[in-house]
Amino acid sequence: MNKVKRNFYVVDLFAGCGGLSEGFVQAGFNVIAQIEMERWSCETLRTRHLYYLLKEMRQSRSYRRYLKGAIQRDEILNRFPEIRRIIDHTVIQAEFGKEKLGEILARLEKAREVHGAEKFNVVIGGPPCQPYSVVGRSRDPDRMELDDRHYLYEYYLAILSSLQPDFFVFENVPGLITAQAKGEMIFAKMLDDFRNISPPYEIAPSFDEYSKNPRQYLLDSSRYGVPQKRKRVVFIGYRQSLLSDNPDVKNVFRKILKPRPSHYWGYDVSSAIGDLPAVRPGGGSDEWYGEYPQQEISPYQRKMRCGSPGVINHRARTHMASDLERYRFFIEHHLNGNGAATLTDLMKERPDLTPAHNNLDKFLDRFKVQWWNRPASTITAHICKDGHYYIHPDINQCRSFTVREAARCQSFPDNYKFEGPRTEQFKQVGNAVPPMLAFAIASALMKELKKVYGYQESRQTTIE
Repeated sequence: MNKVKRNFYVVDLFAGCGGLSEGFVQAGFNVIAQIEMERWSCETLRTRHLYYLLKEMRQSRSYRRYLKGAIQRDEILNRFPEIRRIIDHTVIQAEFGKEKLGEILARLEKAREVHGAEKFNVVIGGPPCQPYSVVGRSRDPDRMELDDRHYLYEYYLAILSSLQPDFFVFENVPGLITAQAKGEMIFAKMLDDFRNISPPYEIAPSFDEYSKNPRQYLLDSSRYGVPQKRKRVVFIGYRQSLLSDNPDVKNVFRKILKPRPSHYWGYDVSSAIGDLPAVRPGGGSDEWYGEYPQQEISPYQRKMRCGSPGVINHRARTHMASDLERYRFFIEHHLNGNGAATLTDLMKERPDLTPAHNNLDKFLDRFKVQWWNRPASTITAHICKDGHYYIHPDINQCRSFTVREAARCQSFPDNYKFEGPRTEQFKQVGNAVPPMLAFAIASALMKELKKVYGYQESRQTTIE
């Protein structure tokens, strides 16, 4: 009997700029609804859908012209009103807690109808991470225990209970494991709540197995081809009724944890951004920069360049003269064979460059160079405030990362355009899940769903 091709549909809650969604699209899923409250993140999501819909219609030239600034996005949407209609129903700008849940569910139902989907197969996403952040808790006198955002995940639970997908993927920062609110451990409460909704879901593997070491729920992005040391807590849940069709579904997380092939390892800052045009502080462009320089490139750079006419979102900050002197000190300290310096070294060797900030002893690594031969440090939303943690290793450029360089370290393709002012672009990149990590998760779920529904798709898709 011939097996019928089937599409699997995804809703992304707290979608941000779409890093998690992007990985699922690359793995062959249809992301047909995204809920996000921030304006510029929503604009970025709309632009990404425009890319895929134009590609599907064999109109990619229009998207390339948009990246180059030769045409406005609205001109394309006016030419293709059906694309506008689909995007308007797919990207849902809404804030949980301020809009009624019933209204949000109604918009999700409309998105399902517009896309002709039978159901949502997977719910993905993670609420804002600030209440769970270790750094955030260290700066708050109440340790963030009174922050109401601890309970935003309850909206996630309500969506699960209503949509009843086959799987869900919940992700957040490692600090979630130790976060507390109103005297209780959020992590344990969260897992209990996931198991107690209707229909019942089980975390794979169950908390009973990992209770003695909950850090086993951590995934390190660098193991999945991302040139960055970035760990995330990931819960993969499945509807318990799936066990009758696919008993092996309970092992899906263990399969993701299996060692990757050797070519997934070893990506560093050089292989990530070494091919991007050199820019000085204040140089470059927030929009279209230009075509790629002709040079030998790494396999990772080739993957990021695929489908892009050139470089966008590549403008460097204009730094104060004192910060540039500090950057030069930290770069030279390493190049001279003295290893990575801290603020202690700076205050000892160049006291005239000591920053005028309080609590310097708590942030001795406030200035951090991203060395060519190592994976990047974790890209966080703090990069929108200053670039001190993300100093470019090239002393001739002597500056902090551009948005595109941060995006490369997050594994966003080069044709992924971040909308809005540069500060908003940085915030989007810093808050995102690396698409390549999301792809690894999504690929594992795709295999399990095929077993459940008893068919084989022709092939998975990858970004172009």
